[in-house]
Amino acid sequence: MKDPLDLFNDLPDFPGGRAPKNRPNQKQTYIEMEDRHNGAKGKEYVINGEKKIFFTVGGLAKVLRRKPGTLRMWEQRGWIPVPRYRTPVPRGEHFTGKPSKGRRLYSLDQVEFLLSAIEKFGLHDPHATTNQLKWREFTEYIKANYPL
Repeated sequence: MKDPLDLFNDLPDFPGGRAPKNRPNQKQTYIEMEDRHNGAKGKEYVINGEKKIFFTVGGLAKVLRRKPGTLRMWEQRGWIPVPRYRTPVPRGEHFTGKPSKGRRLYSLDQVEFLLSAIEKFGLHDPHATTNQLKWREFTEYIKANYPL
């Protein structure tokens, strides 16, 4: 029996009649990760000719069982480094007076590192009260060993 989805094989990877102008040679595919990542989906991007899997701040938040705002606060306070990569800048302004920068992208190595660091320091339950010493050790460990 033929697979019904084979009918769509001839369609392009983008809607409409023309390819997007701001994404040349960047075929993005969603990659479902194992249960360790709580169902978060990474996207494949080509960086310097090499395919790498990246997660947005929402995907990282899903993996770490936190809210995206929490991770942005961690970044603002210097507890985790600012991501080196971002998605292409969207056209136009979304907020008056605030320039668009594109979405934060965290590599699979960075996601795995943060997940293992949270498990190592026993910070995996976001609702549990933890002492300041654990957080201080966590941030020092992140600063010393964070993969770029």
